[in-house]
Amino acid sequence: MRLLVHSHNYLREGAQIILFRLVRALVERHQIDMVKLVARPDEPLIEEYEKCGARFVTTASMRGYDAIVCNTITASKLVMRAAGRCPTLWWIHEPKFGQHYMQMENFEPAAFARADRIVFPTRWQADTQYKSRLERDNWTVVPYGIGMDLSPRPAPFEREPGRFYLLHLGRVDRRKGQDLSARAIRHLGNPNIQLVCVGNCPADDPYVDKINAIGIDIRYTGNVGEEEVAAWIQHCDAMIFPTRDDLITLAILEGLSFGKCVLASNFGPIPETIRHGETGLLSPVGDWQTLAGNIRMIYEDRDLMAKLGERGRIILERKHSFAAHVAGMEKALTSIARR
Repeated sequence: MRLLVHSHNYLREGAQIILFRLVRALVERHQIDMVKLVARPDEPLIEEYEKCGARFVTTASMRGYDAIVCNTITASKLVMRAAGRCPTLWWIHEPKFGQHYMQMENFEPAAFARADRIVFPTRWQADTQYKSRLERDNWTVVPYGIGMDLSPRPAPFEREPGRFYLLHLGRVDRRKGQDLSARAIRHLGNPNIQLVCVGNCPADDPYVDKINAIGIDIRYTGNVGEEEVAAWIQHCDAMIFPTRDDLITLAILEGLSFGKCVLASNFGPIPETIRHGETGLLSPVGDWQTLAGNIRMIYEDRDLMAKLGERGRIILERKHSFAAHVAGMEKALTSIARR
């Protein structure tokens, strides 16, 4: 197939990373052109796309492609422009906060009907967030896979004896709940527990000031590349993800792929993969006190932590294999592509 792929940016963040890993796999069998965003500066994933063999184009005739991939809910206008000109796959990642985008003046509600195929990572989205918009049977569910190199890597930091490292992976943002992680750790009052935030940390963000005001020692790495992310995950003790609004997201899956115990909130579809006491530990959304109890539990019982991490890795392989993810996305594309 000859595919045209559009993303609203090429930052190293959730949905954009997931798209990149898919393209990196598909480019071995298909010709893939990426839409160059001329109004934005060069962004981190552009170089990685070019290294893997994808080509960037500033102008393209949609009629010259077998299908176009429109990434995220923000692509509604592009879906409408492509309708009737090129078979369109609209990949919608957004959970509850997708409702915000649908209230914007420039959003095109008709795109739900005009897309040839809509792909959701979870059934939960279709049933709870977008059900009223789905006017016809043009959607499917393809669970995320991970597609990350699991090779052993040296530690990206010097471990201090007796320190317990909790890794919060993802953009520093209220939705992700870094403040809840900080409050839980402060509540425990254990100086041996270190919170590490790996991900984009916007400068001069009042939310970051709010987190720092909680009064614990936090290590921020900023936005780092895939190999360094893998190294941080490998060498932390456990992953913490008390999100207020997310799917079974990249951070959770990456933690599970390395056999790390994941402490998450029970938001939306997360309990489908993180089963409390079986494949990780859950706390109610916004409940930092229960989260603190879960941290204490694995800090005091390392055997339990290891067992939860191993069971999490097993459920990841069963429900979120990368091969199955790529095959599902390729099947969805093939079903709409020009013959």
